[in-house]
Amino acid sequence: MDLSKLYKKLPSKIQESDELLILLMKISKTIRKTNSKSTPNYALNSMFKHNNVKITGSLRHIQQMYLELLRFIDNICGKYDLDYCLIYGTLIGAMRHEGFIPWDDDCDILMMRKDYEKLIEVLPQELKKNEFLKENCALTKLINKEENYFKDMNSIYNKKLGHDDYFNQPHLGKSIFLQIGWLKPMVKLDIFPYDYVKENKIDYYNKSYSAYKFSFRSSLFEKNNFKFNEEFNRIFSKMGLTLNKTDYIGEGIDASEIDDFGWFPTEYIFHLKTIQFENYEFKCPNKPDKLLKLWYGDDYMDILKYYNAWLSRI
Repeated sequence: MDLSKLYKKLPSKIQESDELLILLMKISKTIRKTNSKSTPNYALNSMFKHNNVKITGSLRHIQQMYLELLRFIDNICGKYDLDYCLIYGTLIGAMRHEGFIPWDDDCDILMMRKDYEKLIEVLPQELKKNEFLKENCALTKLINKEENYFKDMNSIYNKKLGHDDYFNQPHLGKSIFLQIGWLKPMVKLDIFPYDYVKENKIDYYNKSYSAYKFSFRSSLFEKNNFKFNEEFNRIFSKMGLTLNKTDYIGEGIDASEIDDFGWFPTEYIFHLKTIQFENYEFKCPNKPDKLLKLWYGDDYMDILKYYNAWLSRI
C-alpha cells in the first residue's frame, strides 16, 4: 500500500484534517503488525516528509498555545541572558518537521541549573507585568505533594479547574520541575533542569541516578515533613554534581519523572545553535543529531520511531 500516492489524491481539506492523520497511523500500525518488511513504514515516512502534512482543529490550536509559551520564555531568556535549548520530542520536531511533530501535544526545553534558578526568580515578576498573563498563566514547581514553590501565583494543578488528577491517578505527572502554562485549557511547557557532573563521579552518577531520582520524587509526594532544598542539596553533593562547567552534563534528579536520559558530553549542548521551529528561530543543542541518537537511537528521524506511546492512546 503506497500511502503517499493515496494521500496526494485526496482533497486538500481532507489532507489537512487531524482525523485523517489518526486513521493513517492506525493503518500503519496494522501494516507493521502483519508485514515485517514494512518496519519502518517508509510510505508513511515519505508522506510526512515530502507532502507537507499539516494538522488543523483542536490539536493545532493547542500547539499554537505551546508556541506562545515558548516564544515568551525565549524572550525572557534573551532579556536576562539565560541559555536554554529545545530537547526531546520538541527537538525531533524541529529537526524533522521544522516545527511540532504533527501529532505532538507537548513542548520541552533544557536549562542548566544556574540559568534555571535565575528563570525561577524572574518569571513571576515578568508575568505580573501583564494583567492578562497574570490572570491566565500559571507557574508550578511543587516542593511537596500539595505546595507550590510560587506562593502568590496560579498553579497549573488547579483543583477548581479539574487539574488535580492525571488520568485519575493523583500526583502522577505532577511536576517537581518548572512548568509554565495556560490555565484553560491546561497547556504546560516543561522546563527541565540539567547539571554538570564531576569527572570523577561519572560512574557513580551512572549507577545511582535512577535510584536517587525515584527516591527523591517518592519522598516528596509521600512524606509529610519533606524538605525539598535540604534533601536536594544532600543528593546534589553526594552525586558529585556542580554548578561549574565540566566536560559532562547529566539530567537533574528533579527533572522528568518518566525517563532516565543520563549523562552526555557537554559539547553536545554547548555552544548553542539556533534552529527553525514553526517559522521562528529558537536555541538548540550544539550537536542535536548526536544527542537525539543517544536518547532515541539512530533511526529517530523515522516517523514511526516517536509515536508508539501516542498510538496507544487512540
